[in-house]
Amino acid sequence: MLLLAALVLTGCGASRVTTREEGFRTWLERSYESEMYQQDSVMLVDEMGDAMLIRKLDTALIKISSALFSQDLPQALADRARQTEGFRIGKSYPLDNELLLSRFAEVMRRNYPAITPQMGEEHVWSPAAERYLQYGYWHRLWRRVTGRQQDFPCPIIKQSKLFLCLACGWTARYCITGTEDALTERIMSYPDRGLRIEDLFAESYLLNRGNVYLTLLACENVLAGHPHRADRDADPLQRKLSYIRDDSPEQGDNYGAWYHFFGITLYGMLRSRAVSTLVANTESIGSFFMEGPDRQETLINHYGALFGRDLRRMIVNERWRKLR
Repeated sequence: MLLLAALVLTGCGASRVTTREEGFRTWLERSYESEMYQQDSVMLVDEMGDAMLIRKLDTALIKISSALFSQDLPQALADRARQTEGFRIGKSYPLDNELLLSRFAEVMRRNYPAITPQMGEEHVWSPAAERYLQYGYWHRLWRRVTGRQQDFPCPIIKQSKLFLCLACGWTARYCITGTEDALTERIMSYPDRGLRIEDLFAESYLLNRGNVYLTLLACENVLAGHPHRADRDADPLQRKLSYIRDDSPEQGDNYGAWYHFFGITLYGMLRSRAVSTLVANTESIGSFFMEGPDRQETLINHYGALFGRDLRRMIVNERWRKLR
């Protein structure tokens, strides 16, 4: 019955396909032979990128399942090794949200009136992708059944494009800001362990001319361009980051702490408090099973989401003008 429904729904969907959507499906079907996609300019709406993203999500299911059972992600292996050496993960939230918010406000005041903070617009699905997502699972399932697709299709239940990219660590591919290279250069000018969170925000804020969405996204893209690579601790950029975890000695996964904070702050700024904290806590549960317990990242996820909401209110209410 399921296969019959898939065939019927796919056929019904095909009867409504427009010429524009045929092009989108051609990209999507051709992309099954492609392993990599990278935006080369700022595109808040990107049809080809959407097709490639949907294809890439279909490859994620088996990878997530494999990681869930093998627990061989680089950060999980590194933290387990540290703990055998007597390292203990910190128990307290390592950041002061109110103090950090006041420092972000000071950045905004310092650059006003040349630059005025604004929320900015989010990367969204293209119209062709929006239409495709109404029936696309069945289209890809039928391709799987008929042998034209190797991967089992991933059900995408009307989630936002940004959410899926943040969840998979793919914003640096599908949601670029165009300022990533310049921001990396500025980061590299700092001494080792000399870059604070407010410094990174300030550098990105200037490059993105006060667009706070792009400001946070650029930070996330630079920090989490390749979050699962084995040698990420050796990245020279990571050595510039001040140690923000509540661990002693300084041996915790500082890399993860930074990009988790900027990613969930961005999401928290765009969504309601209830939604963003639910996502943050759910992500922490997923990390627990895939990487092992890390109280620090759990706290950063939760309170980073709250920080994002406070940041939004500060901008919308123009509280940045007077917050000290």
